[in-house]
Amino acid sequence: MFFEINKSQKQIQQAVRDFVKGRFKKETIQEIVENQAFPEEIWRKASELGLIGIHFPEEYSGQGLGCFENALVAEALCCGDASVGGCLAGAAIGSEMILRHGSRSQKSAWLPKIAEGEILSSAAFSESGDGRGFANIKSIAVKQGDSWVIEGTKSYVLNGGPLAGFYIVLCGTGSEPAPGQELSMILVEADREGIAVEDVGHKLGGRLMHIGKVRFEKVRVPLDNLVGKENQGLQQVADHLSMTRTIAAAQSVGIAQGACERAMAHVKQRVQFATRLIDFQVTRHKLADMLTKIESARLLTYQAAWKFDAGNGDERLSAMAKMHASRIAVEVCDEAIQLLGGYGYIQEYEVERFFREAKMIEVLWGNREAQMDTISNTMQKRSAA
Repeated sequence: MFFEINKSQKQIQQAVRDFVKGRFKKETIQEIVENQAFPEEIWRKASELGLIGIHFPEEYSGQGLGCFENALVAEALCCGDASVGGCLAGAAIGSEMILRHGSRSQKSAWLPKIAEGEILSSAAFSESGDGRGFANIKSIAVKQGDSWVIEGTKSYVLNGGPLAGFYIVLCGTGSEPAPGQELSMILVEADREGIAVEDVGHKLGGRLMHIGKVRFEKVRVPLDNLVGKENQGLQQVADHLSMTRTIAAAQSVGIAQGACERAMAHVKQRVQFATRLIDFQVTRHKLADMLTKIESARLLTYQAAWKFDAGNGDERLSAMAKMHASRIAVEVCDEAIQLLGGYGYIQEYEVERFFREAKMIEVLWGNREAQMDTISNTMQKRSAA
């Protein structure tokens, strides 16, 4: 399948690259990384430029574009810097649940705030347990009068912290732990009484992001905070993950491209045995292999985004894109470290940090085995049809 980026999409790419060039100054990034602080100022500037929620309708402060353009933005941001770019690409995580399933009042109340950089959104789906994913959700929401009362603990909640405006919480809508199907999505405002957030601690990657464990202790919200239909949570998660995994794949492509570019710049300057490293055939072959892998990941990611926008969102294809692109990013970043030699292990040269961010995305939103499960399950369904 052939993809040609049109003129307006090229303009979006260039706008992001210009933003990266102006805002991702090396000394600025180094200071942010050393402080392990969320890049709040850069995030707000990105919002002013319209890079956050670019796929939201214009009436909700977006640009009315699609998953494809959103993927282009994520790719370019993460190519500019894996850590800061990842924070910006994930600023609207969970908002797709409101965008695709929320009521008009929910969209009006929250989407503009995300797009304009007032708040971060957050998805609270995962829980600690026996590894059976969403089939073993223990968090529950019980109806009491005109309210839902929510009890439970969520793990690895992205953007779970001081900048979060709300959490989209996946929970059983009954008095007992959910048997696997009776799950619903409920919007919980971050300032509700009974919410406690605890940082997960030191991480390999994602050190600039707020990733926390969030406890909901008898948190009361209106019945109108239900997102979509009751007991449709699993279907909504699958729908949500199709886009989320595609954007994660785009981030991986950007990280891989950024690491490759940094490695290429190094080998063009580095001299050994009176010869530039780039002039050795073995070096050029390594770069050729890296570029080929990146292009394969890019094309698969673009296909997943294109099909999503065409109304043919394919969880199998998004899982393939996420699995392949994230694995390629880890491999390319590892090779970039090798090409830089001892410098590759030093923070100043960035590629070690790109490697760590690449590894985080490989695990985020389902590790390699989870993607394989999705692909193989879909394969079985299609063969049985």
